[in-house]
Amino acid sequence: MDTENLRSFLEVAAHGSFTVAASRLNLAQSTVSARIRGLEEQLGRKLFVRDRDGITLTPAGRQFLPHASSITRTWEQSRQDIAVPDGYETLLRLTAPAYLWDRITSPWIAWMRERRPNVALRLEGSFPDLAIDQMAEGLLDICILYLPRPHPGIVYETLAVDQVVLVQHTAQTGPWTENYILMDWGLEFRVEHDRAFAGLVKPAISAGLVFIGLQHVLSQQAAAYLPLSAVSGHIERGELRRIEGAPVFQRPIYLAYPSNPASSDTLNVALEGLRDLARDWTTGDGFAEGDRAFSMADSIAQNDRL
Repeated sequence: MDTENLRSFLEVAAHGSFTVAASRLNLAQSTVSARIRGLEEQLGRKLFVRDRDGITLTPAGRQFLPHASSITRTWEQSRQDIAVPDGYETLLRLTAPAYLWDRITSPWIAWMRERRPNVALRLEGSFPDLAIDQMAEGLLDICILYLPRPHPGIVYETLAVDQVVLVQHTAQTGPWTENYILMDWGLEFRVEHDRAFAGLVKPAISAGLVFIGLQHVLSQQAAAYLPLSAVSGHIERGELRRIEGAPVFQRPIYLAYPSNPASSDTLNVALEGLRDLARDWTTGDGFAEGDRAFSMADSIAQNDRL
């Protein structure tokens, strides 16, 4: 079965339009229609029906949808698995928050190049939930994230504990509350934040990514709760200042990795490097070394406590 036919099917199913699907795939609409016809001939069933609301899936189409998605993901995984650059033995894929590049990702690359020069590295960027799905599908090997999500076959390990501090742009002359962006660091943070600032009017702007919050504070001369590891350089350069007397929140940073990796030796070396780098972080820089790993059952209990 041609995976390009499956991709066309998924695009039409997602957008309910041959025109939109053709535009997204950079193809002629007639090509997309021909691919769908070919797929229907292979399956012996109609996949779409045209009605007054546009193009919708038939019962057979709805039943086929998860299979088509699974097949394309498996094919993409297979392509990545064999896409090892010439001269290297294997490929290791990691995703981490962008603001940790200087503190962990870049030093880790140097660690791996020194200890496993025959291993090619691929650095990915994605949302945590998507990263966990990708890891479950074999598309990622290591993920660094804040909020663990229970998933069979994935182990979570506390790497470090980040301090989340209240900072204000130094050019902001009024109270920090006048231009404040609320960072969503999870349920536990929201509860503690609301308890600490009971009288604070809910800000008009909120965000869930460090990069977005930091860029907003810098560009709009605002205030926010951000990880000390992300703002320490800006504080040293005088661009930001900490709000004196504001509560400091502790936020664990986790490693996530498969419980049964295909290349356990390579993964173990990579994890060893990340742990060693984390041991170099000090509480004064906003980190405290983590000390335990937990499996899915533990992560469920952790989420229940949040």
